[in-house]
Amino acid sequence: MQSKYFNPAFNSAIFDGPIRIYFAQFHESLALKIYFMIQQQLVKEMARAKEVSKSSGANIMMMVYPTAESFTLSFDGKPADTPFETEKWNEDIMIGLRGPIEDNNLELLIESLRLTMNNWKPVNVANPQGLVEV
Repeated sequence: MQSKYFNPAFNSAIFDGPIRIYFAQFHESLALKIYFMIQQQLVKEMARAKEVSKSSGANIMMMVYPTAESFTLSFDGKPADTPFETEKWNEDIMIGLRGPIEDNNLELLIESLRLTMNNWKPVNVANPQGLVEV
């Protein structure tokens, strides 16, 4: 993947439908924890996101950056006090974690992902449910 979001440290990934989690091997336990939380807590949202992705080819990509500095290179100009950021990139949604986030921020991440998935509407998808674009 060639974009400002890619980091050479990303040598592993978890793909499940529209969700793509990229990480360095040493963050595998965190990435798996996030993946299992998504599977357990976002069942309805995942089903909808799979339909959106199938119609549009768009994905939600989560990047677990190895350090805060590597995050800053991709998400320049973002406040340093947030554990993660979300941006739209073409039809995709990019979620960058400012290094490995603490367990107390995981619920915040999952709730943010829930809102993102509920409001995700790529431009090239018909809007049968009156969904808004993120």
